[in-house]
Order: sequence, then C-alpha cells, then structure tokens
Amino acid sequence: MKYINDSLKLGTIVEQRIKEQDPKQLESAKMYLMERMGTPVGLHTAGVPFILSALLSVISFAMPQLTLWGAIFQWFSWPAHAVFAGIIPTGLLYCLLIFPSMTLFSRGFLAALKFYLGLIFLTAALAAGNLIYAFISVFIFGGHVGLLISALVGVLFSAGSIKLINSAMFVKTSAFYLHNRVWRWQLKHHAQNAI
Repeated sequence: MKYINDSLKLGTIVEQRIKEQDPKQLESAKMYLMERMGTPVGLHTAGVPFILSALLSVISFAMPQLTLWGAIFQWFSWPAHAVFAGIIPTGLLYCLLIFPSMTLFSRGFLAALKFYLGLIFLTAALAAGNLIYAFISVFIFGGHVGLLISALVGVLFSAGSIKLINSAMFVKTSAFYLHNRVWRWQLKHHAQNAI
C-alpha cells in the first residue's frame, strides 16, 4: 500500500497549500508535483492505470450480482425471472458512485480519491465474500462450478484494480491531476488579481 499512501500524501500536500493560499508555497508544491510526475506525456497523463482500475472494479462488482440478487429474490419468494430488477439498478448505482469520484479526482480533489479507494476496497470485500460463498456452495453443497470460476475471476479483477492503484504509475497520475489542480487555482487567482 506504499504507492496508495504516496498518492494520499501528495493530495494532502495540495489540499494544505490551497487552504493556505500562499502563492510561493503553491508554486513550490507545483514544482514538486512536476518532479513526481516525471515526463509530461505518457500513460500516466492519459489516466490509464486509473481507468483500468475502475473498469476491473466495475466488472468485479458485477460478478456476484446474479448470485446475490438470486438469493434475495429466493428469500423473499419473489419471481426468479425478475432478478434483473435488482441487478440493473444496483449496477447503475455503482457506476453513479464510481465514475463521478473518478472525474472529481481527475480534477485533483483528494476526497474523491478517498471515496474511490473506499469503493474499490468494498468491492474487493464483496468479491472475497462471494468467493467464500462459492467455495461453500461448490464443495459442501455440490453447487455448479461456474459459480466458483466467476467468483475467482471477480477476486482476480478486484486484486488487479487495487494493484493498478497501488503502483508507481498511479502516483505519477495522481501527481499530474494534483499539479493541474494547483495550476488551475493559480490561473484563476492570477486572473482575479489582474482585474
């Protein structure tokens, strides 16, 4: 989790500097972020690790939905053919949570990164719970092996999502997003002072 902590520390620095509103400190933070970012053009500036992490997280979240909602519908004795009435709104809600957090972090907001991290860790916990359920279903109750395979894929995708966020390239991506936030703040205040 070293790289995740590095990204969070960079975000904390930027938040503090913006609150202080000291132009020299902001310029110093911007230069530090440029050093951490490295080359100004690359996969990190396109947000590749962030986008792939979100994609893997969405797929990992989708894996256990049929099992989860099937169990809920069976428990309430609702018709099984209507199970997608639970799956689709849940998937849409997840997307409505994950994509705005991505957008806000790409604008350099630390709270959005924290929210995003919370979502992917909750997704990992859901995937792990689904894997435990699948093991019990298959090996104790003789359930279908497809359930176990989908649970394993969900865990792998969730692990991949976390690995992409916990990478040196994501720290560079974070530095790029945060650098641009500081830059936008400087431009806005320079324009206000010029008027």
